[in-house]
Amino acid sequence: MCGRYSFNVKKAELKVQLPGVSLPDHWIENLNICPTEQALVICKGNQLVLTAMKWGFTNKGLSGIEMVPHINARSETVFEKRRFKDAILHKRCIIPADSFYEWGKYGKTKIPYRILPSDDAILYMAGIWESFQHDNILFSSFVLVTTEANEDLSDLHHRMPVCLNTEEERENWLSDLTSTGDLVSLMKPVKKGYFKKYAVSNLVNNIKVKSGSLHERINAPLTLF
Repeated sequence: MCGRYSFNVKKAELKVQLPGVSLPDHWIENLNICPTEQALVICKGNQLVLTAMKWGFTNKGLSGIEMVPHINARSETVFEKRRFKDAILHKRCIIPADSFYEWGKYGKTKIPYRILPSDDAILYMAGIWESFQHDNILFSSFVLVTTEANEDLSDLHHRMPVCLNTEEERENWLSDLTSTGDLVSLMKPVKKGYFKKYAVSNLVNNIKVKSGSLHERINAPLTLF
């Protein structure tokens, strides 16, 4: 599962990596993006655009009362779940980031870890999106697609975001011509060694903290269990 991530990517850097994508004037840098917040997402319409969307699909119970939103979709069941199957077929997106967070356990203590590509490259996470209406205003929202954790992360959690780490993978994820079988092949864990991780301050636990020392390394216990 991924419940927090960081977008600390400079506009000039993303423009070089994604020359065909229309970038917004308003740049949302946020080192602690939480569910229900706005974040920048790459999606395909008449052209590729980087646009702001809300993290999480709305989820209303039988009473009509809104419940906790869906923030992740499991790759193994995304084609089967009624909530996701239209989006995975027709509304796929990519969520750029510099890193995401996961919590490891040391005794009774939970320690936040920052997880990022070993070469410090931009992280491109696979997602799906939808539009919804609230107070007669049309909004868009996204969820992250997750898969089984690779060996880099399995000591922290059994799930991780699907990562699209090549230009070809990103193009295939967004293409309307990509078959279901090819989509399934994209939703696999990345190879061992793709990620590095290190412990960070408990400040990341505070959803109001969005900048500052959240990326700074701290000394972690020698053993996680």
